[in-house]
Amino acid sequence: MRIAVVPGDGIGKEVVPATLPALTALSEAFGLGIDYDVFDWGADQWLATGVGLPPGAIDRLARDYRAVFLGALGDPRIPDMAHGRDILLGLRRGLDLYVNYRPIVLEHGVIDLYRENTQGLYAGVGGSISRHGAVTVAIDECVYTREIVEHFVRHCLGRLLEQGRRKVTLVHKSNAVPNTGRLWQDVFRRELAAFPELTGSEEYVDSFCYNLVRDPTPYEGILASNLFGDIISDIGAALMGGLGLASSASICPETNFALFEPVHGSAPDIAGKGTANPYAAAMSLALMLDHFGHGAAAGLLRACVTGAAGSEAATPDLGGKGTTQQFMDQVMAQLERELPNRRRVDVDGRPAAAGEL
Repeated sequence: MRIAVVPGDGIGKEVVPATLPALTALSEAFGLGIDYDVFDWGADQWLATGVGLPPGAIDRLARDYRAVFLGALGDPRIPDMAHGRDILLGLRRGLDLYVNYRPIVLEHGVIDLYRENTQGLYAGVGGSISRHGAVTVAIDECVYTREIVEHFVRHCLGRLLEQGRRKVTLVHKSNAVPNTGRLWQDVFRRELAAFPELTGSEEYVDSFCYNLVRDPTPYEGILASNLFGDIISDIGAALMGGLGLASSASICPETNFALFEPVHGSAPDIAGKGTANPYAAAMSLALMLDHFGHGAAAGLLRACVTGAAGSEAATPDLGGKGTTQQFMDQVMAQLERELPNRRRVDVDGRPAAAGEL
């Protein structure tokens, strides 16, 4: 299995290289056959060439790779984030990654947040009119097609059931945004009827955000449109302890192609200092391993990362004294202690023969 690695900008160039040795170690120990190529898509390339995603990049990724591991995008030299939109939104739309999964890991358990990832206010429909150098009219249209909403809701309800969830909440704003809001409501209610094991509820986004902060324990699964899901995911990260802890996966259910990335962004204020927290990047790799059916390897990586996060090697945002590399050195040390005690498994998950240990 070959993946495309895009460190991107800022701390992405620090956390991605630091976490890749863990992926290699797990691949070798569990016989996963994972390999990767690194691409320099990001601010430096944009400033040098004016190109974000090179011509043919989408076709090449779809043909030659199973996934993308992305570090972060964002650079003060490009204040309008033009390159970020070109690369990240280009990947999402070009590869049809319309399901975004962002687990909110809290003390009482995990809340599974699913965000539609390609349409809504991020569909790129709109424009602006300028006069005398100032924008006088600006329009961004919220566009949803029934086909995408149906596919999204149906997939997410199925995944929630597989994950053992029993409650799902649709977050919308149909009282103020009636057209797309009612489309979401109609699709949600119709699709939910095919999942009698799930109990559905609906909340307006403002009320939901208040309730999530006040008491997250009633929630198990959340479905949200693009903008609302984006906002909720950052609230969830704050509840977890910070953006440095939040991982994500963007998936096309039809092709199984996926993109995995930490939620934290490029953090230019700490870039180059060596103190960036690699937790979310490593946990995004665990999501990738899970996605491709390597649950044992994913579970071991999560356990080692969680252990390192509670040690002195943790980065300062977690109360430790470590650097990015020291954090991952601790993860690798724990992996090296655990891996000899585990049987190598083939890529289909079956234990290897004794002679292949």
